[in-house]
Amino acid sequence: MKHTVVVAESQTLFRDMITNFVEDMDEFRVIGKLTNGQEVIDFIQEKEIRPYLILLDIHMPVMNGLECAKKIKQLYPDIKVVLLSVFDDEESIETILSVSAEGYILKSSGLDEFKEILRFIVDGKFVAPQSLVKYFSHRLEALQKIERESSFHYIKETFNQHQDLNNRELQIIQLIKKGWTNRMIADQLGISEGTVKNYLSIIYKKLGIKSRVELLQLLTELIG
Repeated sequence: MKHTVVVAESQTLFRDMITNFVEDMDEFRVIGKLTNGQEVIDFIQEKEIRPYLILLDIHMPVMNGLECAKKIKQLYPDIKVVLLSVFDDEESIETILSVSAEGYILKSSGLDEFKEILRFIVDGKFVAPQSLVKYFSHRLEALQKIERESSFHYIKETFNQHQDLNNRELQIIQLIKKGWTNRMIADQLGISEGTVKNYLSIIYKKLGIKSRVELLQLLTELIG
């Protein structure tokens, strides 16, 4: 049994081309060729047909692909949605991920790549351009670096030459590194805001500095 597909693309040339690509595959059968997102919603509701897969151009009139994808996922979460776009910039990528689509295909993709992506999606995989994968790989590395450098162990190792700093003082330095306010630190540690200020005064004295700004500068110099 073939998987049913709806193609939504505002430009006739691309719509026909994508439809031909899909119908050339044994696994799929196109049951609708539409021009905007609202037509997709109407098609599903009026005909009471739930296609297996919907291919949505992001840039369409009336209702664009992102709005349509979001609505489909709210109403029919089991329908697989793949977004089509000519853009692969960071803003587009993050917006696309926010609608929980199963895939993202660049219109510049070749025929073989296009077919392979659809087959991967049928297998339950999320598929995206290499540029997207690289982008989020770099983002993940940066977040992991921030998390590692804000850990208690890392802070303790960084200040290992200051043997007079106790664990509570190192913990406060750790939270300062994360950008927490005195009130946030107090709530986290179950102490008063005044006690936090007292600890900071002791920390400044032990490190030979005079203020929070100097502490942050010191952290920047030691950690980056």
